[in-house]
Amino acid sequence: MYVPQHFRLPDEHLGSVLGQARVANLVTVHADGPRATLVPVHHELRDGRHVFTTHLVRNNPQVLEPITGPGMVIIDVADAYVAPEWYATNDELPNVPTWDYVTVHATGRVVVDEDPAAALRAAEELTRRMGEPQVMEQVGAQRLERMARAIVAVELHADRIEAKAKMSQNRHPDDVASVADAFEREGHDYLASYLRDVSLPYARARLALIEETRAARA
Repeated sequence: MYVPQHFRLPDEHLGSVLGQARVANLVTVHADGPRATLVPVHHELRDGRHVFTTHLVRNNPQVLEPITGPGMVIIDVADAYVAPEWYATNDELPNVPTWDYVTVHATGRVVVDEDPAAALRAAEELTRRMGEPQVMEQVGAQRLERMARAIVAVELHADRIEAKAKMSQNRHPDDVASVADAFEREGHDYLASYLRDVSLPYARARLALIEETRAARA
């Protein structure tokens, strides 16, 4: 993924993203090409390495066919369409539509553990992180053990994480503020908050630097 410096997701926001159990695309490479499955994942640090854990159905081709190279976990945190008329400066300089988004790509070795106990641990941890640990107790140990035999635990041990927030921070500050208001009206609260907390200060600092540079050249 290409990540220009001004579109890099700040470390504190990356930590917040990784700290939550989320849905992601698990991508693996096989002899006949790449395969992907949308799965819930949770993240943890082990000896300083980022590890993403999930589980797959045992008869999924991603499990049955040998994995021939590094895999990838793609977490699309949030995204939304940006209409040109949302830009405050659009009357002065007409714009084209675009899409704002926050996404994280983690790349590394994929480890498949076919032990039902490992699959059950993965499922239990995901359930706990989603805030519903009581569900496992309600289902019961015997039924969980039977269900665990139908799935396998999968981990991605990341050696590279790329995090991108293409969030209008290269726009005029008035545009950032007006898009934030539009996102809020549309119900995109995470994106609206990000624009106000991160993109707007960046856009203001960027504009100030541009104006200082122009003044120095005048």
